[in-house]
Amino acid sequence: MSAKHAHTIIIDGESIPSKEALCFELAITLMYNDQKTAILLKPDSHIHNIIKNRKSHTQNLPTPTIICYEEYFNQLSNFDAIIIPELNNDDIIATNAYTYITLLPSDTKILKNFNKDKSYINNIWELKKKIASTHKRSLNWVICENNVKSKITDSPSSELTKISRMYGFRATPPLNHLKSSFNNKSGISPQDKTNPLLSNTLSYEDICAKREIINLAEFIFNQ
Repeated sequence: MSAKHAHTIIIDGESIPSKEALCFELAITLMYNDQKTAILLKPDSHIHNIIKNRKSHTQNLPTPTIICYEEYFNQLSNFDAIIIPELNNDDIIATNAYTYITLLPSDTKILKNFNKDKSYINNIWELKKKIASTHKRSLNWVICENNVKSKITDSPSSELTKISRMYGFRATPPLNHLKSSFNNKSGISPQDKTNPLLSNTLSYEDICAKREIINLAEFIFNQ
């Protein structure tokens, strides 16, 4: 990955708590993979408090840098990855994205509504065209199902796989355990719990959540 062009990842879709949870967990995962990572946040983002609490721990945990909107272009050469949990597609920053994640609840009705929402799909395609014309590269658009209610599964639903071929996105392995991060106030991620000082807090839920985010990171970067 070129140090001059941070791999910018935009997270869109479901609720703000879901996007922020994924942003935080993905950032921690990338840092454990030795990627210098920043997250671009609005002033009222819940992640500010999570990072503050994370820094208060004594285990010297890897912690992503927080940057604001105005700092983005000046910081591009300082990071391997920048993750943004909230951004309009017509924003100039969006045209620098390498990966665009649409996070959807795993629900047949919601997928049908998504399939009918041509305005959203057209907006993504307009962004893809801008990136292609500006940077001469393609946007990696992926859709990830967040299984908040459905039975646990390792593969994207057949409905999502079917329409992926139609609209040109990649369907990622679903997230079955992201909900465990919604109310994270401590700043401790499942990725941290191999640390001997934290290993006694490791649960089966943590093991599953950790593996899922690692799989998602590998899916994103191994196109």
